[in-house]
Amino acid sequence: MDAPSSGPPPARAARWPAITLSLMVIAFVTLVMAVRHGPGLWADAEQARLCRMLIPALFPQDDGIRVTGSEAGGGKSVHVAFRLERNDLRAHLLSCRFAGVGYSAAKRDLVAVLVDGVGLGEASFYFLKTGWLETQDAVAADPGAPADAEPWFDVSRGAAVALQHGINTLPRAGILALLALATALIYGLIGRINLAFGEFAAVGGVATTLAILVSVALGMPNPALNAGFALAVVVALTALAGAAVGGAILHPLSGGALMGHARAENSGQPIIVAGVGLMVAVQEGLRLAQGSGTIWLPPVDPAPILVASAEGFEVTAHLRLLVTATLDWAAVIGVLAFMRWSRFGRAWRASADDPLAASLIGIGDRRVLIGSSALATALAGLAGASVTLNYGGMPFSGGTMLGLTALIAAILGGIGSLKGAVAGATVIAIAQSIWSALQPIAQWELVSFAALTLFLILRPEGFFGIAGANDRKQ
Repeated sequence: MDAPSSGPPPARAARWPAITLSLMVIAFVTLVMAVRHGPGLWADAEQARLCRMLIPALFPQDDGIRVTGSEAGGGKSVHVAFRLERNDLRAHLLSCRFAGVGYSAAKRDLVAVLVDGVGLGEASFYFLKTGWLETQDAVAADPGAPADAEPWFDVSRGAAVALQHGINTLPRAGILALLALATALIYGLIGRINLAFGEFAAVGGVATTLAILVSVALGMPNPALNAGFALAVVVALTALAGAAVGGAILHPLSGGALMGHARAENSGQPIIVAGVGLMVAVQEGLRLAQGSGTIWLPPVDPAPILVASAEGFEVTAHLRLLVTATLDWAAVIGVLAFMRWSRFGRAWRASADDPLAASLIGIGDRRVLIGSSALATALAGLAGASVTLNYGGMPFSGGTMLGLTALIAAILGGIGSLKGAVAGATVIAIAQSIWSALQPIAQWELVSFAALTLFLILRPEGFFGIAGANDRKQ
């Protein structure tokens, strides 16, 4: 676990808060821009695609259709500019208006079409929508997104593939880091593992979906505002649940700081059994709330960002991926900084190192445990929210394997070490990314558990674990 110290050098102490503040400012500014401008800042990629698919039905495909750009119009409209390269070099503009925007299910419902500013007749619009847009021919004839975007830089093909896998690793690394940090917060304090963090991540994921649907029903059309509302609900809900778990389950079963001998004799089986029971209860509750299926949110991305290009390969990044990864890592680094320099963090380290001595100087073990449980469970809920915002939904049982993988990360980092948990999560995410680039992705959990077994044989204390820590805990 992270041992107390007199403090880092002044330059180093000032550096981490600055990094944390910078990441949070970047994430906050991005979110504020999205909330202020919303769908008017960019064209929804799905709506732009639906609008493009109409062009081959309105103009001869043999003339060579080249889409030159797409942008959001006022209200719920999307404008697509294009040219007919063979017989007509002048620019054309196709405007499509939809019944909804953002996360609304009506965002796919086309309600009006204008060609060069002239609206289609009612009969023409009906046959265009039902006789063309809803067929596979329209999908096959899609002229494609604008191809005039310039990459930030050019790289070799091997470097481009590696960069793409690195970008794709960012959200998973952040999600695993949040869950591993949650695991280390509880283990470092009571020397026991709470197995239910994966299920609380699923709570965060399902709650994010439901909160977004509620905000849409309340008339919030802005996807950034929907996501912000959902994150606030998830963090509050899971923090309250974590506080209840800490006070009603973890504290009584851990023996309390004033019962040093009881803790020494406690094998930890009651907490493990309680964790398994909590896993089953939360998972079954989610199944009853969401159903056995998964509620999927519609995509709200603009066109992907072209980061780099190589011969026959383009490196792209999605805005939601960058924003959620930034928020996750800002939360991880913020919690590390908070636990390093705050009064609560010092109380946590004191209780973790010597609970009896901490109680003698007025540090209440129950208060510290409840606060740590609330913080840890809120981190797990944020991880689940990131899953939903990145991938569109989360099944009721989707947190189990995430929780086990995060436990592996915490063990690799040295169980009880906060920095080690984050390092272990990063290593696992990178290793899984490398494996998925070279081998079938379905096998990466098997590889993770096999690597853990080998690592524990060679280095049982983990990356940053303290030798003998388990003896001190027992």
